[in-house]
Amino acid sequence: MSSKEFSTLSGMYPVLTDEKLSEVLCDLFRENIAFARWEYVGEAGKGDSYLSEIIRIKIFGKTDCGDFKHIIQVVLKSIPRSVSRRITFRSDEFFKNEILFYTEVLPVMLKFQSTKNMSEPFDNYPKVFLTHCDGENDIICLEDATVLSFGHPIRQEGVNLEHCRVTYRTLAKFHALSFAMSDQEPKEFNRISNIIFETYYDERLWNWYETFWKRLCGIAIDAVEKEYPNSKYVEKLKEFAVPERYKEMIKAVQDRKNGVISHGDAWTNNFLYKYVNGRPVDAILIDFQLARCASPVLDISYFMYSCTTQDMREKHYDELLKYYYEVLSSQIRGYGSDPDKVYSWDSYMEEVKKYSFFGLAFSLEATPHMVLPPEEAFDMDIKGDKKRNIDEIWTLAPFKTKEGRQREANNVKHCVDRGYI
Repeated sequence: MSSKEFSTLSGMYPVLTDEKLSEVLCDLFRENIAFARWEYVGEAGKGDSYLSEIIRIKIFGKTDCGDFKHIIQVVLKSIPRSVSRRITFRSDEFFKNEILFYTEVLPVMLKFQSTKNMSEPFDNYPKVFLTHCDGENDIICLEDATVLSFGHPIRQEGVNLEHCRVTYRTLAKFHALSFAMSDQEPKEFNRISNIIFETYYDERLWNWYETFWKRLCGIAIDAVEKEYPNSKYVEKLKEFAVPERYKEMIKAVQDRKNGVISHGDAWTNNFLYKYVNGRPVDAILIDFQLARCASPVLDISYFMYSCTTQDMREKHYDELLKYYYEVLSSQIRGYGSDPDKVYSWDSYMEEVKKYSFFGLAFSLEATPHMVLPPEEAFDMDIKGDKKRNIDEIWTLAPFKTKEGRQREANNVKHCVDRGYI
């Protein structure tokens, strides 16, 4: 793709008129600036974005004096132009939920936070300059955090301890804001938690997911049978990898007893890490299309089983669980609430035991996608205007490598050894 394809951005994105972009620039720089031109920078790598189309561009603005020094680099995340892809993957729902999070949920949470004197406030999200939602031309215009030295780790590799600590610190800060607001402003928190809606695990979506779930279960069973033949892990997985498990996932996302506004899709692709001398020191959460109100354990268990290796878990699993809670409780206390009352260590441990299966179940989908090399990622340029089954597009097959099988099989092994399934 290049800027030569269209004379104006509105040729690709109808909402991005010159006038609208001028408004964005004026709001950002707080002076009268007119949109002048744009420049294509790049797009998401193959396999890095399945539910959206993403490009990076520079936007140039000029003042009344003709000064062109006002430049911003942004990420344009848009609903797929392919009608078939859009309806097959229910893109309109995912975009609506994310836009609702950015425009109606997060601002309220941040307003609550602004009334507190937090030494380390939750600021681990990209700035949003513009959104539009109509089901056909949906778009989210975000700051490009790569210019701030944020970037992705290699998704095919399990993350190291430093990445895990930064990730869990980020999630703990995000979740703590919900716990404090729920404690101190329960009516307002309940209101915003009902604005976002479930986009993945719901009775209405079983027909959409059913055949794909069967494929995922088959891949997982194949991996465990080959890596741990004739073992209790095969037996336990066969009991676990059944259609009824989807109903258990539905129950999990509906449980709001200790509900927080959670990310919902907490795997490597949706974290941008800031590196100093090659080490991650901070992170930004992106892609809130699966945002929901549910137990925080859904986020932390999903990351654990989708993004870490068996070696990492054997050495640091309990340490990381404790570290997450230490940050969470410290943040809750900083907001003026009592962590022992709003989410005690015992309550947390009960939910770790109760809901870690959720992370394993979601990892059955994430792990095969995670280990795919970019050249084998699925082509999402779906022609036509007919709805298709996602199993026809995401044609995942049993792992080709021992490393891939071990990654999947060891997730199962850990869950079984811990008594989670």
